[in-house]
Amino acid sequence: MNQCTSKKLLKAGYKWIKVSEMVDETPPVTASCEINKRFPGYGGLWCKLIMAVTSYAMTKNSVAVIHGPNNCAWAVRNFCSTNYSLYYGNSFLHMPTTDIDQNSVIYGGGEALIKTLKEVDKDYKPEHICVFDTCSTALIADDIQTAINIAQSKCITKIDYIPSAGFTSIPLGKSIEEITVKYADMMDSPSEISENTVNILGQYKEQQDSSPVKCQGKRDGSGGGCGKGRGKYPDDASELTRIIEALGLKVHRILISGNSDYIKSAPQAAVNVISCPTWGIPLAKMMKEKFNTPYLKHCIPIGIEATSKWIRELADFTGKHQEAEDFIKQEVSELQEIFEKTKNLVKGKAALIECGRNSQTAFARPMALARALRELGMMPYLFGLHPVELKAKESDVGYFLWDGFNPQILTGNYPYQQPVDITEVVKSLDLEEGQYVYFTQDVFPMAKAGVFDAENIPRVETGVHLRRVINAPGRGVGFRGAKALYQNIIEVLKFSSGNKKATLYGRVHGEFYEFGRK
Repeated sequence: MNQCTSKKLLKAGYKWIKVSEMVDETPPVTASCEINKRFPGYGGLWCKLIMAVTSYAMTKNSVAVIHGPNNCAWAVRNFCSTNYSLYYGNSFLHMPTTDIDQNSVIYGGGEALIKTLKEVDKDYKPEHICVFDTCSTALIADDIQTAINIAQSKCITKIDYIPSAGFTSIPLGKSIEEITVKYADMMDSPSEISENTVNILGQYKEQQDSSPVKCQGKRDGSGGGCGKGRGKYPDDASELTRIIEALGLKVHRILISGNSDYIKSAPQAAVNVISCPTWGIPLAKMMKEKFNTPYLKHCIPIGIEATSKWIRELADFTGKHQEAEDFIKQEVSELQEIFEKTKNLVKGKAALIECGRNSQTAFARPMALARALRELGMMPYLFGLHPVELKAKESDVGYFLWDGFNPQILTGNYPYQQPVDITEVVKSLDLEEGQYVYFTQDVFPMAKAGVFDAENIPRVETGVHLRRVINAPGRGVGFRGAKALYQNIIEVLKFSSGNKKATLYGRVHGEFYEFGRK
């Protein structure tokens, strides 16, 4: 396949290289002068405060106190109400604010924080309170921990603090690393370790009850989904729980979720396994440091091979080798027919995998997907990831390179939050219709009627927000996730070859991004 870069992308400085090469040639995220020179206008799309509060929204019976002005709190409330609470976390997370003003910026907001915490403790009577600071309170160096200590002496509710000022960590990956490790501060040292128990770390956006998830359906996936309250659309934790329990082990905690007692007793587990490396690996390392809780390396198991590796690593640690091999053999045998059918349909085709349409931040999921597609005989190509965001996700990059996976990725001076023209991506690889499949991520996938639409270009929706497959986890982990992926690929190939009319999405949305810009 000819990988000469098209004239348009070449003039703009884009090129196809290995992921490891993109990491090596991108300046460290701490080198602000180099970053600003190479990527003028770079700035984080997701404010650290939004990421911090939405992760905390997975906890139950809790209150988030925003120490800052009202507009910061309202920004988080708006994000939660429009993009979050419909699908994830508490249906309504209480987020009172200290509402500091100009006087507080000059004289400090410590007294306002103490007053707010006492009032929240009295009025809401929550199980837990977490304080989140903002840029303004961080800039004036408010002594938040001292204020919390004073308030704690007068409050019944346990109070913790997660630093979350937006300017302190612009790249998303760094923000997440700094946020997730703070949950270890909410945990207690274990008096004993529960034998054959497992924590699942890295479950961002998936709130669990304060008890292990149970599968309600039959082993073949019929008769309802897995996980309490999820009906026929389970989450990743449901599938990973099914696997863990098939080995004769017990899920202890799924983090971040549950109530305060659920979180603080997490170190009683015998081992931590990881779903999402972005959220899971930093917390696993911190729990190892603080509580000596061992953790396993394999993450985000999408596809048969990756899932089997994930299971066997857990079996090696727990001594459940026979149970693991029996389970893998049974599951793989059930997938063999659809796996071979899919493999025959896509072998040799290119897989164009988008790393977030306008956010340019997704990496772990696209990489895990690319690894699964390589198993089918496809040639994966990732694009749309801002180099700084890749550099910031050290946990993700380190894991996949350790696992020996180093695919091609499109690097260049991406205008931040502005997607490249995907038709130029196709030209850069010298591809024709029928030679590739488009795998979208998150929201706003590219479409233009008659040129690049589901009617003529097979497109698989893999974003967490839009993907709904009955009895399959949203991100596609495990054997059930693999089956759903194969089914989706077969469906889109059939649809794109059916000479249908252009989709409504392609007709309406086609002028929205690349083709709408002058």
